[in-house]
Amino acid sequence: MKKVRLALLSVAVALGTAVLATVSCSDDSCPGIVCSDCSGSGDCDITCDAGEQEFCGNFGFFEDPTLRCAYCEAL
Repeated sequence: MKKVRLALLSVAVALGTAVLATVSCSDDSCPGIVCSDCSGSGDCDITCDAGEQEFCGNFGFFEDPTLRCAYCEAL
C-alpha cells in the first residue's frame, strides 16, 4: 500500500511541476493570452480598452508555429 501511495504522490508532483512550467513559460513569453486561432471566431478573442490596439500572431514568442499570442498595446 505504501508503494502505491508513493507512486501516486510521485505522479502528482511530476504533473504539477509540468503544469507550472508550462504556465510560467507562457506567461513570460506572451503578454496576453495564448491561443491557436486569430480568426474572428477563434479562441484568441480579446477585448482591448479605448486607446489600445489588438495584436494576434506568433510573433516569434513560441517555437510551435501553431500557437498564437493575442494581446492589447497602447497606441
